[in-house]
Amino acid sequence: MLLRVSAVVLAVGLLSGCALFDSGPKPVASTYVTLSDSSAGYALLYETVSKQKRANLLSYIKKETPELKALLERIAETSRATADELEALAKAAPPLNLAATRLPKMELAARESIEKDTRKDILESKGVDLEFTMVSSQLSGLNYAAHLARSLAAVETSEPRKAFLQRTDRKYSQLHDQVYKMMYTRYRS
Repeated sequence: MLLRVSAVVLAVGLLSGCALFDSGPKPVASTYVTLSDSSAGYALLYETVSKQKRANLLSYIKKETPELKALLERIAETSRATADELEALAKAAPPLNLAATRLPKMELAARESIEKDTRKDILESKGVDLEFTMVSSQLSGLNYAAHLARSLAAVETSEPRKAFLQRTDRKYSQLHDQVYKMMYTRYRS
């Protein structure tokens, strides 16, 4: 009886497509992308770093700790340089349209809503609450920039662009790690 139940469970599992055993690595999605898709990825990266290059403007309206101020300045400086490099790369052949992100309307609405809430939280907070809001916001943006650069580098065929994207991934990953460390050490209790 137990043997029959085991056989039935195994058969149902196999027929239903359940992975009872790890069959190894999953197939990787195609790395073929159109020039339009690649250009939209670069436009998203440009949009992201363009927002990040204003990270240090907080000090004009709020008082933050010297540590946070220095970190926000590093993020802004890195982002300004990255935006400048992207503008130069966009002019190289084949040219890239850094304004055409081609996002669905709902994605645009969600992003706008997140930005609006984050701005409100920043303007209404002070002290530790302000810092935590800023640090968590930066953590998300830096992570997105690093992963976007990494994803673009995986499909980029131009060596200069690929090298730029790999450097960008490293820079934003390092900044992400610095922000994460600050968040962990300062706000974990």
